This record gives sequence, C-alpha cells and structure tokens, in this order.
Amino acid sequence: MMGKILAFFKNYSLRNYLWPFIAGVLIGTSYIPFPPWALLFCYAPLWVFVFRSGKNWKQGFAAGWWTQFVLTLIGFHWIAYVTKQFGGFPWPFAIFVLTIFAAFMHLYIPVTTALVAYLKEKYSWSAGKSLLACALLLSLAERVWPSIFQWNLGYTLLAANIPAYNWADVIGFEGLSTIILLLNAWVAWIWLHREQRGTLQKHGVLLALFLAVFNISGHFHGERWNEFDRKFNVSIIQANIGDLEKVVAEKGQGFQDEIVTKFLNLTRQAVAATPNTELIVWPETAFPDYLNAYNTNSRIPRLLGSGLTPLGKTLLTGAYGKDAPGERSPRLTYNSLFLVDSNAHVIGQPYNKTNLLAFGEYLPFSERFPFLLKLLPFISNFGRGHGPEILVYPHPEGDIKIGGQICYEGLYPEFTRGLAEKQADILANVTNDSWFGRPFEPHQHMEMTLARAIEVRRPLIRSTNTGISTVILANGTVLQQSPLHTEWFGSFDVEMKKNAPTTDFVLWGHYDWILILLGLLAVIAKGVIDARPHRS
Repeated sequence: MMGKILAFFKNYSLRNYLWPFIAGVLIGTSYIPFPPWALLFCYAPLWVFVFRSGKNWKQGFAAGWWTQFVLTLIGFHWIAYVTKQFGGFPWPFAIFVLTIFAAFMHLYIPVTTALVAYLKEKYSWSAGKSLLACALLLSLAERVWPSIFQWNLGYTLLAANIPAYNWADVIGFEGLSTIILLLNAWVAWIWLHREQRGTLQKHGVLLALFLAVFNISGHFHGERWNEFDRKFNVSIIQANIGDLEKVVAEKGQGFQDEIVTKFLNLTRQAVAATPNTELIVWPETAFPDYLNAYNTNSRIPRLLGSGLTPLGKTLLTGAYGKDAPGERSPRLTYNSLFLVDSNAHVIGQPYNKTNLLAFGEYLPFSERFPFLLKLLPFISNFGRGHGPEILVYPHPEGDIKIGGQICYEGLYPEFTRGLAEKQADILANVTNDSWFGRPFEPHQHMEMTLARAIEVRRPLIRSTNTGISTVILANGTVLQQSPLHTEWFGSFDVEMKKNAPTTDFVLWGHYDWILILLGLLAVIAKGVIDARPHRS
C-alpha cells in the first residue's frame, strides 16, 4: 500500500509536470491586476504538454490540475485574507483553506485536459485536433462550471484598454475569452511546427494580421457609442468603514450613529465641492438600519433625514430592508438598494438583492433544514429579492431608470442583460470589498463589474465602501477612480443616451455557445472518422 502511495506521488509530482506549472504561472500573472503580458500563449505550455506527454487521461488530468492549482494560488490568494478577516481564523488555518480552495476551485481545467488526452490517445489525434479541442472544451467548461467568481481571460482586454474589448457588446466577455483560448491553441500549434520555417512565417503573419484587424475594428466599433443626449452629475461617497464597525452596526449593537454621521459629513463636503451635483450614491449597506417606509420615524432614519434635508439632494444607498409588519412570518431581512429623497423618504420600492453569496448572506439548505441556522448563527440569513429590477430616479429633465446591482451581482452577465431588457438607462453597482484586502480582489471585482457596461452599453456607477469607486461610460471611458481604503468623495458628469440602442449581446445573449459546441462535436467526429483506417 505504501509503495503505491509513493509511486503515485512520484508519477504525478511537480518534477514531471514542469510545463503545466509554467502555464499556471503565465495564466496567474496575466490576469488582473497584472498586465496581460502572456495572454496569447499562457495556456500553450499546458496544451503542448498534454499533446506530447499526456499518454492517458490520468496524466492529462494531473497536468491540468497543476496548472489550475498554481494559477489559483497566484490570482486568487486573497481567499486566505478573507478567511482570516471574515472568519477570524489564524493565518495557518487561512493558508490551509487557500490550499484546499486552490486544489479544487478550477477543476474544469484538468477535466478538459483529461478528456482531450484520452481522445488523443484513443484516436491518434493530430496536434491541430488536440489543441482545438482543448480550446473549445475549456471555453464550454468556463461557462457551465459553477463558480461564485466567474472570471475569464476576456476581462483582461478591458483592464488593459485593448480595443478588442469593444466586441463584448456582440459576443460578451465570455465570447472574447473563447477567442483568446483559440488564439492560445493557434500559438501552441505554431510552436509545435516552429522548425518548419515556411509554416512559422506564414502563420506568424496571419496571426499578426488577425490581431491587427481584431483591434482596429474593435476601436471603430466602439466609436458608435460616443453619442450622448443627457448628462447629470453624481457624487460617490466612500467612507472606508472598518469591518468591525460594520458587523457591530449590522447587529444593532453600536456604531450606527457614527457611520451615518461619517457618510453625511463626506456628503456635505462633496456638495460643497460640487453644488450642482444631483444624485448622491452610497455603497452597499452604507446605511446601517432598515430604511423601509414603515421605519422612517425611527432614530437612525431621522438622523439621515436631518442631514439630507439641508442639502436638497436625492440619495441612492445600500441599506437593510425588512418585510412590513404582517406581510409574512417570519419577517425576512434583505440586503437592499434604496432611492431616498432629501427628507429620507423612500422613492418607490427598494431593490432587494437576488443573487446571494453562499455562507456569507445565506446558508445553503437552511430553508429545508432550519436547524442549521441555529448551529451556525454567525452566518447571515437574508431574504432573496426578485431581480433584476429597475429603480426610477425622478430627474427634472425626465425620469432616469437605474438598473441596480449589489456587490457580486455585477459579475453575472445575464443579470445585467435582464436590466437592459427592462430599459435601464444607467447601471448602479454598490459594493463592500472591505473583507478582501488589496490589491487583487478589488481590481478584479472592479474590472469585471465595469465590463457589464460594455456588454449592454449603458454607463455604470460603482460605489464602494473601501474602493475602488468609479464611473464608466457606455463608450468604455473610465472616469476618476478612488484610492483603496481611504475616505474619499468624487464628482462625476455621467453622460448617457436616453433610449439607447439595444446591443446584440442584450438581444441574443451568449448564443455563441451553440457554435462552440458544434465546433467541438465536429472536431471529435472528424477525429473519430480519421482514426478508422488507422485502427483497422
């Protein structure tokens, strides 16, 4: 038994999987916040290894596992910080959690390489078939594999301001990621044929030509979104409230007055600096109390009203919501987004967060097994909203429809697509990233959220507790960005187009998965058919 265990570790040790390890380093150091320096070839070492050395599905799986393990440690090491900060665990345990997370988070990568290695050996696939299958299979896996943090390489184009990102309003950032994966397969194929001078030159020129056309056309495609017919001024308030204060305030045990006062003081400074500002935006759960209409006479809402009334401004803020008395039993608490007039009266109905964070905002299976909530009382149990929903901001020049997103809801393309289908004029994302440290997660979260503005071509306002707060216009122009973990306020002229055209992405969504699936089936079918004479 011990001999088998030792043989296992010897066969699948890092020493035998150096190229997959290098691929993990390339992918991890090419994702946000790093510049995408290896974007075109980051997967190439893994896929070349699978083609050359993956003699069975086990070796293919091991190769993919090493890649996903390394890229997760590099790109998503902030999981350890969250474990320590949010869970209150010591660093050794937090690092242990990160290790387990890295071992399992991106298993779709080894699953795809295992399948390709198996098919390659069984049907004697060529390099072209193997590499193309790797890219197409991974593209499909990225879309269907369950994940809280749905990242892909397409986001790096926006983060680096590479003009090709403009095509996201047609195929989404998932579609852009597919193109990047196909380019990786192409580069890997060129590498395998590098000794054939004519092939190397021909495909090198074709690759360069494609990249030039892809980006130049992307630039001009984005130019059509430079027309605006409305402009209004927004002030974003970033109060940099600490984790302890927020947790204590959420439980109603203190700091509520201090938090509201801090936000109001920064708001007064923002209005003094920009008197013509029209909409004030506070981040997720900035207001540490219930803000529903039935609760406006309570002490904390009255404190808010006393500060807003002299300013005469409308406020969009994250706050807690709760079912009205008698509406249901038990009454549920919500993570909500409210529009509030200068007297702290709620305008219309709030938006209640729909996509809740497992183990942070709800406990899985607790509805079926309520006793779990008693066993784990430190986990929040928020009610679920019915989004996507629109908040109507009564602007003097005509109502503005705001599509609200709370925190990670900005990562889900289909959610924002639903807001655009409901005729949202602008998007507003309120977030609290204070648990995630710096600088990786805040930058990753920001870029992935801003990407939604490109897919649906609507301006997006992003207000955070600790940064990064900013505004992106429909044409991709990113305005001033706030510093991290600093008290700050900023004024933005938000240019928009009322009744803006609907993008192809909003009309069709991720329709390209059908083409990817058909392409993959065609590769597999061709590989099987071509292998018949060889095997007979």
